[in-house]
Amino acid sequence: MKKNILGIAELLTALLLTIGSFTIFKACGAHEGKYMACHWAQNAVTLIGTVITLLALLRILLKNKGIKAGLASGVFLLAVSVIFIPDSVISLCMMDTMRCHTIFKPTVIVTACVLAAVSGIDSAVGITKAGKDK
Repeated sequence: MKKNILGIAELLTALLLTIGSFTIFKACGAHEGKYMACHWAQNAVTLIGTVITLLALLRILLKNKGIKAGLASGVFLLAVSVIFIPDSVISLCMMDTMRCHTIFKPTVIVTACVLAAVSGIDSAVGITKAGKDK
């Protein structure tokens, strides 16, 4: 259990990012039957969050320290990429008072930053441990 604490933290944060992006802190809904640009940012965050969740789950299940470090590095890179999705890669609504600007964007950025920090630490620790085993 103690050996997987960083992996479990990664998994829980990835689940929060994935599930939260379309439930708790979702972007703006449909307007007159059409989706605004922020909807596609939400979909991109959900998709990448799903990939991160799968990588974090694999990181917990596998035993090889080198592979675990590689998976943690992948989670780190994907978490950093999620930070830039809302409003940089995919535009959000024009008005700064809309839900995508006030709730979705800040929550995604904070969650992805926490995930990047945890996975970055996990990656560094994993690379160090994998190097000592040789």
